[in-house]
Amino acid sequence: MKDDKLATLEKTATSLLGDEKAGMVACDRPTGAGKVAWAGAASGASQVLAEHPLDVVKVRLQSRLAPFVGVQGPSQMLAATVQHEGALALFQGVTPRLFTYSFVKLSLFSLYEAIKPHTGGNAVAAGALAGGCNTLVACPQDLLKSQLQVLRVGSAPRWRAILEHTGWLLRVHGWRVLYRGWPSLVLRDTIGYGCLFHVFEAGKQQKTVPPWLASGLAGVAFYLTTMPIDRVKTVVMTQGQPAQSSWQVSVEILERDGVRGFYRGCTVTLLRTFVGQAVALTVYSMIEENRD
Repeated sequence: MKDDKLATLEKTATSLLGDEKAGMVACDRPTGAGKVAWAGAASGASQVLAEHPLDVVKVRLQSRLAPFVGVQGPSQMLAATVQHEGALALFQGVTPRLFTYSFVKLSLFSLYEAIKPHTGGNAVAAGALAGGCNTLVACPQDLLKSQLQVLRVGSAPRWRAILEHTGWLLRVHGWRVLYRGWPSLVLRDTIGYGCLFHVFEAGKQQKTVPPWLASGLAGVAFYLTTMPIDRVKTVVMTQGQPAQSSWQVSVEILERDGVRGFYRGCTVTLLRTFVGQAVALTVYSMIEENRD
């Protein structure tokens, strides 16, 4: 009788310890929402590191600032930048972008995953809504990044020139300058991310398509559908004074250069986004697919 009672007590204790251990393991395991957040942050950081030098060339080509207007093509812009400013100029603006873009991507993917069930799993609708809403977070870092990428540093230390320019922007124009170009960014990201997530999700269904290729093509789809809007956005964000609206910039580009003017920097833009999105979406997909 005693042996039976001892056996019952041992079984109960084992069961309780097992439940407690399982609970501890479950607490240590990241939640689904945590995995989405981590995936978004990791994809943002990896994208910045992969694409930033190409992004500097892209933004300088697309801007209408005097030092860059006469430069023809990405190879000439790359050579001129390195020759006159050194290779470090290709990483100008990378630090603030690295610290902020992970949060931007975290926000984007979290919005996408939250909205998607309410659209019946429609990637286009979820991507478009997520992209448009996320511009509230994305616009300040995009404006600051673009301003720093076109900044030509003289003899002063690069870090000091960057800090001084950032301080000057906020001091002279106030915090509202961080949302200069927001209307064109909303339009670009609503259309672009609808296309990007559609191509990305479709590519994931094709087992014969490598994840990096599906991701890169998704990035290309983003800019193929929004290239004219992106050119206008870049001009608005990098322009001097007096500042022009997106509509005024669009009219001026059309009058000066015709339709081709909207596609200045197209080649390096597509290359940059293929590389960046191939890395970013592959990292996101790897982490997201391992969710428990």
